[in-house]
Amino acid sequence: MQTSDEKPRQPAEDTPPLRRRSFFGKVFHGTGWIMAAPFAWSGADRIKRSWSLIGHLFGLLRAGPQRDSRFKTEGVSAFDLQGTAFSHGVSIHQLEAMLAARRRQTALLAYASLALGGLFLIGWIWHALSSPWTATRITSALYFLPFCAVFFLMAFYNALLNFQIRSARLASWREYLATPDGFWPN
Repeated sequence: MQTSDEKPRQPAEDTPPLRRRSFFGKVFHGTGWIMAAPFAWSGADRIKRSWSLIGHLFGLLRAGPQRDSRFKTEGVSAFDLQGTAFSHGVSIHQLEAMLAARRRQTALLAYASLALGGLFLIGWIWHALSSPWTATRITSALYFLPFCAVFFLMAFYNALLNFQIRSARLASWREYLATPDGFWPN
């Protein structure tokens, strides 16, 4: 008699017969996973996943950032304050106050990034000149340079944003560098 939680047994003719293990199967029983899938232990699947991740990130980078569609420009590059204020649901005076606050914020970020970049660059130069010139020291010094460059790029980006807010138009980095107006953010 079967209880309710037992599974009914299958008849003997429905079960597949047990396979006898061959001689090589008995000898290489513990190492079968190495011979069965060399890609599994070589890391090829990880390389494949990493390659697809890099491809996906490159596609996102190529697409570029999606800008806020609520910020309006009239014509080619001038800011449309009235349309932007309407799409954000604020008055023009509130939008101007928000832009002034953002202008102060970008100036502060530009100067802070420039100071940190300069500080790290001076520290890098001091460390490079005071340490012995070995291959590992030179390599570690070269690995630190992009870290310094990131601060200078952040400073330049925030200075460009500050310039765009000051001039109330979208401007390229070339226009920013060639401007006769003040270069430094304020």
